[in-house]
Amino acid sequence: MAAVEARLRRLLDAVVRVSDLDVDAVLHDLLEAATDLVGARYGALGVISPDGRGLSRFVHTGMDPAQVAAVGHLPEGRGVLGRLIDDPRPLRITDLTRDASAVGLPPGHPPMRSFLGVPVVVREQVFGNLYLTEKRPDRDGGRFTAEDEEVAQALAAVAGTAVANAALHADAQRMAVLEDRDRIAHDLHDHVVQRLFAAGLSLQAATAHLDEARDPVLSGRLSGVVAQLDEVVRDIRTTIFGLQVAGGPGGGLRRRLLDLAEELPGTSTTVRTSGAVDVLVTGALATDVLAVVREACSNAVRHGQAPHLLVTVDATAEDPVSGGDAVVVQVDDDGAGVEPGTARSGLVGLQQRATRRGGSMDVRPRRGGGTRLLWWAPLTTSST
Repeated sequence: MAAVEARLRRLLDAVVRVSDLDVDAVLHDLLEAATDLVGARYGALGVISPDGRGLSRFVHTGMDPAQVAAVGHLPEGRGVLGRLIDDPRPLRITDLTRDASAVGLPPGHPPMRSFLGVPVVVREQVFGNLYLTEKRPDRDGGRFTAEDEEVAQALAAVAGTAVANAALHADAQRMAVLEDRDRIAHDLHDHVVQRLFAAGLSLQAATAHLDEARDPVLSGRLSGVVAQLDEVVRDIRTTIFGLQVAGGPGGGLRRRLLDLAEELPGTSTTVRTSGAVDVLVTGALATDVLAVVREACSNAVRHGQAPHLLVTVDATAEDPVSGGDAVVVQVDDDGAGVEPGTARSGLVGLQQRATRRGGSMDVRPRRGGGTRLLWWAPLTTSST
């Protein structure tokens, strides 16, 4: 009776831990409880990979660090473990060395003969399997019993609950992060951007009065401040978009441009967009635009050693040839500049992309230093 009570208490302790959000710690505790309850020396829990062909995760107990190092690599879901994946039903084997589906143990692996495996089910889907091996010889003659199988199934159900609980918590955290991003984006738009816009209007009005008073120096300074405010507003709007799409699956052209900017080493890159670029610039056209931006930025860093880059993609431009809608890419840098011939040879592929689309490209020095690249192509409804 005392032994039964002890086993029930151990099982209860394992169930109580299921509320813990550290799923790895919970699974490890469950394995230790399982090995203790059924008298097994080793325990493991294998997580089935998304393609269902092997194991993507393997939590184990019973082997010391030296044994783990000697084994070299964890199981991949073949042999008996693969049999459980293909047919997720409780499996008891008296001697693994004589089982037809066993593939043998790798060198350095501790000997294992008796085996008990049960599926771990999460929301009616098989998540993995719980494995127990090498039952102590003083317990039931070293053979796993039907009672052991029931205990293992109970703990496998607890493991499934722990995994589901952790997944729900992760989803809740993601939702909280997305809600925070959305709130910050709205605050930036409703408060910061509007106040900056109002400040710009006030300065413009003050500049008009100064023009009337014929104070060109102060008027010029105020005009410069207004221009800077406009740039800040554009940058904040780009940040707002980044907050709104961050964490979402995939991403349109704006998200991909922002990701590209973050990948550029040794330079500060600002990305601005105008118009509905995610709707108007898609498919192969979006691929071309990304290629243009990537090559232009790489060229500015590699040849001009530019510390700062400004990338502007405008989907509201006018095609200078047909007068229709066009997308324009403008990349400004403050580097040492490049010789016109060098720029052309390095960017010949981008000129060819523009030509194929009926557009064009131009590279020119910027006033005050640096280089400006302009690339444009007509917009098409298919963006092919």
